Amino acid sequence: MADRGFAGHAPANGLMARILYAAAPWWSGLRHRFRSITQAKTFADYAGYRLWFVWGVSEGVAYCRYEDILAPVPGVRIINVGESEFKELERLYRISKYIRFGSKQFAVYRPGAPLADQLFAFDLWGDFAETSALQRRAPLSRHPKLPTTATPSAALRRKADDFIRRHDMPGRVGIRVRVTENPADGRKPCRIQADLDNTIRSIIRMPWYTRVFLATDSEYVQQMLASHFPDARFWPKKFQDVSDGGRYVHRRDSDDMRTFMTEIRCLASCGKIVNVGGFMNEESLYPRVIEPPYDRAILRSPSGQTNPFARR
Repeated sequence: MADRGFAGHAPANGLMARILYAAAPWWSGLRHRFRSITQAKTFADYAGYRLWFVWGVSEGVAYCRYEDILAPVPGVRIINVGESEFKELERLYRISKYIRFGSKQFAVYRPGAPLADQLFAFDLWGDFAETSALQRRAPLSRHPKLPTTATPSAALRRKADDFIRRHDMPGRVGIRVRVTENPADGRKPCRIQADLDNTIRSIIRMPWYTRVFLATDSEYVQQMLASHFPDARFWPKKFQDVSDGGRYVHRRDSDDMRTFMTEIRCLASCGKIVNVGGFMNEESLYPRVIEPPYDRAILRSPSGQTNPFARR
């Protein structure tokens, strides 16, 4: 229990009539975890529960504690739990009706089951869908239009905001290319040379003089786009994971996870965004996302006299 820590604000006292603890699996990334937070918070706000989210300091988030990369979410208290302890908690959750966490015993929630005052709900894809089932108990009118925003920590925001000012991010096109390792997950591009080249080919239809910000986990994609756009800006990364199509950001590198959160802050400040493969908080930025063919969406003359975001 020594690796457990707390982020956000502790309760004023231990007397809480209704408590909901929620979690996502140890392997889950940021998007999955924040989807679970959104679902659990929707129910908790409606049903009068105090919400604690158990954050696995695990491979899925490059072993980063919550507060190392993220700002508090209003109304949600966070508990950091080390990977081995978290995996055991998940194992017990799958096979038990009750689970002890800390000094309290919680009823394990299954979709459709009666609600206890002390409740624990995992969001286990392919197994159960507890947090989504809880959200469905709240009226649709209480469901948020957008998922909970993942805001970088104060330290990362300061770094990003300095970069945004120095490089005029609002006057740039943000280019996000996320390359997936797993062809079965349905996303493109994959770590296949043809996929990477097709993606690059579609993006470089934009004029070479377009001012861009690059946020990608592929060294090859970054190099090729930077060679086409002389005025490209990007955060340096180590690209330690060698695979098909070159080198990639290592998903288990905590420094690169911090860089990713800083990139997302910069990307969100761009005037227009090319989104290939998805990124955190993308739902809130849809009005600025441009669709291919990109050469018909972006216009900017080298003299700067033409609106960079004008449409033909």
